[in-house]
Amino acid sequence: MSVREAPRPRRAVRGTPLAAALAAAGLIVVLWGGYGRGWRWTGFEHNATLWDWLHLLALPIALAAAPVCLRHHEALGRRRTLALGLAVTAFVVLVVVGYAFNLGWTGFPGNELWDWLELLVLPLAIVLVPVWLELSRGVRPHHVAAAACVIAALVVAVVGGYAYSWHWTGFKGNTLFDWLNLFIAPLLLPLVVIPLVNAWMTTPAPDEDA
Repeated sequence: MSVREAPRPRRAVRGTPLAAALAAAGLIVVLWGGYGRGWRWTGFEHNATLWDWLHLLALPIALAAAPVCLRHHEALGRRRTLALGLAVTAFVVLVVVGYAFNLGWTGFPGNELWDWLELLVLPLAIVLVPVWLELSRGVRPHHVAAAACVIAALVVAVVGGYAYSWHWTGFKGNTLFDWLNLFIAPLLLPLVVIPLVNAWMTTPAPDEDA
């Protein structure tokens, strides 16, 4: 009997750390030149606020994070959960401070609730809905209560925005088509498109059954 050799560990692709270091150094130089030295060709000095960077990076980060969340959600652990919680808390504090003190570099002042929904609904749906569907059997009452609170808060904001002209919501003036445009992609992608593609990819082809 031939003894099978143990699989050799895969080596990292050569040059990857060097390429990453060069890319990071190049990005730092461009950021320094754009914000600190006023290089107009970068467009950073007058246009690229934190809000603009969120628009640029939110969806790519969500697309990259979704597979990781699905594969390694069980190994998240308390420390990583705490780190994520602290990061979210720090971001919320930054948003509050940005509005309260009118920090122009954040780009937050002037943006209403509708703008935040346009920014975050699709990325959050891409990350959270597949995880929710996979863990649906283990959903606990506090998960349902949290989701119900979010929906109730949105309903209150919608009623206030349209009926009482709450300007901070930015809802008044948006039609049903605008709401469909806001939610149709986040609902179709995780709830319809992804399951259909997954079922199609995992179903054996007819010639493979023979």
